[in-house]
Amino acid sequence: MNTVMSTNIRKLAGFVKALEKIGFNFNVRLFNNRLKLQKFVFLAKQYGIDLGYNFNLYIRGPYSPLLAEDYYRLSEEIEPIRVELPDDFLRLIKNKSERWLELASTVVMVKNRYPSIDDEKIIKIVLGNKPFTNEKELKKIICKLRKHKAI
Repeated sequence: MNTVMSTNIRKLAGFVKALEKIGFNFNVRLFNNRLKLQKFVFLAKQYGIDLGYNFNLYIRGPYSPLLAEDYYRLSEEIEPIRVELPDDFLRLIKNKSERWLELASTVVMVKNRYPSIDDEKIIKIVLGNKPFTNEKELKKIICKLRKHKAI
């Protein structure tokens, strides 16, 4: 394992360990755990916690194939690098469903791609990609993201 790869995995291990503080105990065998971890790592970038993964918009929101590779390689033997997670970030993600995280991270990705976009346009774009949601739900999510300084 090269040094950069080793450092990324050790940071990821520290990030996963820090998430235990809000009751998230990562299990790679569970799809919902993998989905949540993808969204947690993506949203953490909004708080200056960059674990070195790039994301693209996929069916279930932002997704990083390299992150997926790395979380399959996490093990007890990896010595985690300590990662401090901001309280605002932890409050934002604590007890959130996969659906909420998918929608919230998609909103953040759209806002990051088009920084000057207004809320109505964000909602229109997200509705085009996520027809299972509605304007009211997205407005609540945008409000929560703003409250916790994620957008």
